[in-house]
Amino acid sequence: MKPFSELSAEELAMENLFIRWVRFPDDQAIRSYWENWIVKYPSRKETVDKARELVLIASDWKPEMLSNQDVNSIWGRIRNSLDMIGDRDSKKVSPDAPNRDFTAKGIILILMSVTFLFFLFYFIFGSH
Repeated sequence: MKPFSELSAEELAMENLFIRWVRFPDDQAIRSYWENWIVKYPSRKETVDKARELVLIASDWKPEMLSNQDVNSIWGRIRNSLDMIGDRDSKKVSPDAPNRDFTAKGIILILMSVTFLFFLFYFIFGSH
């Protein structure tokens, strides 16, 4: 695992400790940790601000606001992305090489699905 100081805004926004700080700012121990961390890494303030905004947007997201059309559109974009990755990768593979296209797509699809489900359950059951 990379240290927080090396994470992008998107990566930082997925860290539980960071999410808790943004969502529960009254938790003194966590607030103190992040305030001290920002003092130690002032060059990361813009990244922290961007990550904080991502957490707030995601926290405000209501899964029931998505229509079936929205869900189908999201899955369509995921499939198109996987197809583009597969097309790009298949051009690089020699005819003698084993077909790794299915494996790469499967792994990416599983990771994206798990991430989607995590956020879905987190915002349904985690927001009190």
